[in-house]
Amino acid sequence: MMNPEAETDVKVGLATHAALAAAGGYLDAFTYIGHGHVFANAMTGNVVLLANDVVTRVWADAARHFFVIVMFLCGITVARLLQCRSIASVVRVPEAAVLVGEIAVLSWLSFSTRYGASLRITMLIAFAASLQMATFRQVNKKSYSSTFTTGNLHTMLQSLLSWVLAGHSAEDLRQAGDFATICSMFFAGAVLGAFATPRLHNHALWGECAILLVVLGRVLQVRAKAA
Repeated sequence: MMNPEAETDVKVGLATHAALAAAGGYLDAFTYIGHGHVFANAMTGNVVLLANDVVTRVWADAARHFFVIVMFLCGITVARLLQCRSIASVVRVPEAAVLVGEIAVLSWLSFSTRYGASLRITMLIAFAASLQMATFRQVNKKSYSSTFTTGNLHTMLQSLLSWVLAGHSAEDLRQAGDFATICSMFFAGAVLGAFATPRLHNHALWGECAILLVVLGRVLQVRAKAA
């Protein structure tokens, strides 16, 4: 049975979720540009690329996309296990544990000398990204993703259209603004990642870690106030 507290994200505020979205965009740009045109977060893209590799019988590329998807699923599994009541009694702040794990993995990879189509790096990044996605899932009580943006764009436009067509609800307008912020920050993170990766190579992950450290600080601050 899941810990009820684990069913919702820590009440850290829109700015923190926007920072997580920027981190998600940054990681996708890093792996796509620096490590063989594989997405760390967007599994839809990897599934399509895997299908193409199978059809064209490019087995080396197929294996790369397949194992990235597997590691993404493993990360989601670990994140959910951390939210089980028996484990949550030991890991008191699963959100912080996830962020510490993600920062540790990315910090270690930032010192790797492998640059290019590195399957190991991409797999570990997919694992770290899925931990984040499965842990931080709501902003102002509305489901969102901090690691890809398709659903966020849909929610943003749906809320805006509801505001225009269904009575100018303040809640719809606020929600449209929230998701516009999330989507904009994802784009900003991707731009930053695209700029840093060719110049810094794996050291570009230091920028990602800096963003996550800010989020970690906010999570711990909120939990300390709630204690």
